[in-house]
Amino acid sequence: MFLAVFLLIVGIIFGYPSWRLQSALPSLSWLWTTATVIVALLPVALLAGLRTGHLPMRWHRPAAWVTWLGLGCAVVLFDVVLLRDLLWTILLLVQHLTGISLSPAESSTDWIRLSAGLCPAVALVLSGFSWYQAQRKPPVTHLTVPIAKLPADLDGLRIVHITDLHVGPTIRLPFVESVVDAVNELHADLICFTGDLADGTVADLAAQVAPLAQLSAPLGTWFCTGNHDYYWDAAAWMAKIEALGFHLLSNNHAVVTKGNARLVIGGLPDPAGAQGLPSDRRHTADADAIFANAPEGPRLLLAHQPSVAVAAASTGACLTLSGHTHGGQILPWSLLVRLQQPIVAGLHRRAGNDGWIFVSRGVGYWGPPMRFGAPSQIACLTLRAG
Repeated sequence: MFLAVFLLIVGIIFGYPSWRLQSALPSLSWLWTTATVIVALLPVALLAGLRTGHLPMRWHRPAAWVTWLGLGCAVVLFDVVLLRDLLWTILLLVQHLTGISLSPAESSTDWIRLSAGLCPAVALVLSGFSWYQAQRKPPVTHLTVPIAKLPADLDGLRIVHITDLHVGPTIRLPFVESVVDAVNELHADLICFTGDLADGTVADLAAQVAPLAQLSAPLGTWFCTGNHDYYWDAAAWMAKIEALGFHLLSNNHAVVTKGNARLVIGGLPDPAGAQGLPSDRRHTADADAIFANAPEGPRLLLAHQPSVAVAAASTGACLTLSGHTHGGQILPWSLLVRLQQPIVAGLHRRAGNDGWIFVSRGVGYWGPPMRFGAPSQIACLTLRAG
């Protein structure tokens, strides 16, 4: 099903600009066709090579850079061509409704050809900006979260939330170090990581994720699993996560204290855990088990996917932290994410004003090493009595 949906989306992303540009620039139709076929097949070939094990690891990084950059540029080109066509459609609609011809037929044809020729150039500039947005140190978003009946000793508690780092072929040691430095500079009370640490094996990426062991907070660093944490030898990654100093929460909770107040922190494993570690019931999501026998106190829940966070209303968490969506990462993916997830990004009240859900856009990316319309973020949330 994933492959079928992926191929459909890739077909639209590559097919629409190719069709529209070929119709406007018939002399270059052979070039568009050839480029479209080659670049569209690259992601399929890369995924197939990785899944079947026929792609040697030494070729993985260069293949990933070429493949995912091509796909990312194609998505941006799709956006540019679609915007061009929408503007032209609006112009024609205005002409039809008003009866006023805004441009002679000959100039219309010239505009179509000129705009078609400019689309790749505009897309290239925007792709460069999108690449920069993904590669820079993630900016910090500061949020204040009012919590009803928050104990006085927890008023002002600062939580740094990071998610979706996706260390792998295009996210390496320098980027991880920049994230760690940015987080530690915030001097938060506790740090929460809501999954999708890496894409690859522990053997290949141990050195790349090593700086995460330097994350430090007085009330600890906490981790719940994402779907990608189960794709590459899940058992080895669970051990590595704990070796990095994270407290792994999976259908359980822990209690931290500040002054005379207690904060109960719980974590849900991603639903992918049922397939990634089927023999370990701790990795089959069970919302009812998380806060079983928990003491009184505000509850903080970590759940990778917003859909899981919304479904876990019975936990009574005053604040739930999630990721997974990347905020859409590259327009128009954010529109497609809404079809699968109830929340794409930001701080939202639960139905009935029963607590909050915060969905981060994440610090890394998956696939194209680009972000367009959905910048990365490190979130610093301050709890306030309210």
